[in-house]
Amino acid sequence: MKKRIAIGMISHESNSFSPVPTPRSEWEKWGLTAGEEILTVWKGSHTPVGAFLDFADRAGWDVIPTLAAQTLPSKPTDAEHYHWMKKQLLEPIEREQPDGVLLFMHGAMMAEGTDDVEGDICCAVKGIIGDRPLILAMDLHGNITPEMCAHCDGVFAFDTNPHIDLIERATEAAQCMEQALLGKIRPVIGHSYPPHRMLPPTINMRTAEGPMAELFTLAREWEEKPGILNVSIFGGFPYCDFAGAGFSVVTTADRDQTLADSCSTEIAARAWEIRDQFLKEIPTYEEAVQQTLELLKERGQPEDQVPLQANPDLQANNHPSGPIILADVADNPTGGGSADTTVLLHELLRRGVTGVAVACIHDLETVERAFQSGLHNTARFTIGGKTSPDYGAPLEVEGTVRALTDGRFTATSPVSRGEQNMGPTAVIETGGLKLVITTNRRACIDTAVFASVGIDPSTMPVLVVKSRGHFRASFEPIASHILEVDAPGPANPSLHHFPYRKIPRPIWPLDEAPEESTP
Repeated sequence: MKKRIAIGMISHESNSFSPVPTPRSEWEKWGLTAGEEILTVWKGSHTPVGAFLDFADRAGWDVIPTLAAQTLPSKPTDAEHYHWMKKQLLEPIEREQPDGVLLFMHGAMMAEGTDDVEGDICCAVKGIIGDRPLILAMDLHGNITPEMCAHCDGVFAFDTNPHIDLIERATEAAQCMEQALLGKIRPVIGHSYPPHRMLPPTINMRTAEGPMAELFTLAREWEEKPGILNVSIFGGFPYCDFAGAGFSVVTTADRDQTLADSCSTEIAARAWEIRDQFLKEIPTYEEAVQQTLELLKERGQPEDQVPLQANPDLQANNHPSGPIILADVADNPTGGGSADTTVLLHELLRRGVTGVAVACIHDLETVERAFQSGLHNTARFTIGGKTSPDYGAPLEVEGTVRALTDGRFTATSPVSRGEQNMGPTAVIETGGLKLVITTNRRACIDTAVFASVGIDPSTMPVLVVKSRGHFRASFEPIASHILEVDAPGPANPSLHHFPYRKIPRPIWPLDEAPEESTP
């Protein structure tokens, strides 16, 4: 008899300090489907749900579609919509009583009145299915709680940041489900925080280098041991203000709870020992612009006001003629940024930096004005700075409309592939800056964003991207240098800027480490 597997997704990375609300309309914009519609909308997609469906076909399962919902990071979602989504997810499971449940959940979702959404969902699902397996695929930026781990049977988080292995991890989760249903394994979970709680900033969570690279090496060594099915290292998402926020490790093992616990405890302890490696000094927006001017002068582009030599600590790539990339990490839309902060842009204009292309600035009002003005026409524009007054005043400029598009393009980045939609989009040129203004809020993580509006990113002296890390998969191959910039924004890597109320205290790095635990 065919196995009947319920498949679903509820995915949101919630930023308690974001100025961007999360109404139902935002979920509808990015993907809100229920029931049989999931089978047509998500099948074949480069998503965890697509991977689940593909595996189900190969395994010969009957799929019970529940809910597939995702949206861009922002404030915790409102209580009414969360409870509606939860109901849509649970009702088919309760009605159909499947043999198992496969879910993708981000791991850092909050809702009004429900701080630990993943724990809440897992508890509710397990209350329906009992001993039948609940297996999760997740993002490595999840804030994982004991409550969640007590109510699921297997956890398979991304191993890469930027996240280029989402298909592989979702497939691995489905394989675990298959093996469990065949009785070949009985997965158990071990979860551990470090010896003292950690809330590392995400700025240095790349998995190709730094502390995460070392920790994943340890994880791979553990996964070679008999009985270990998966080791998931969760760096956490520090902009969630709740008791479960922070670093943790989850190990899925076959039957052996002691083995699972030992693995998670050892790796979490090592994370505490190397915790300072998660900290990273990045230049202020003034320093970053100055360093950009120095680099431009070094390559022979004349610039005024360049008194110093280029900083030897800048991250240099192997493409000396490629663009210098300024990553406006504090306004990263995939971290809850509004995509319309302006402090860095004001500084570029003030210093007279030319040959700059910027993406993506979310500003519907400016897009509409550009379309009204018409292609190649010049007009006055008030750009950005509309979501929150805390992160820079709007740019009051005279600019020329250089491009008008429908905002649709095909993404080729390993992180995000396929058809994408920025909404109606305009390029406005002012003072040496080409500003890509979009209707939809989105991070610039693909060089195709620029190409789609007629800008060849590889030939631009300077690119500004509103992204924290995912841009690297697409932009590193063309970049000469990458500068992450400390500017005002709701995803600033300096966590001392934020008024936490619920996180556990003491917690590193906001509080000093206990002396007895200092390596």
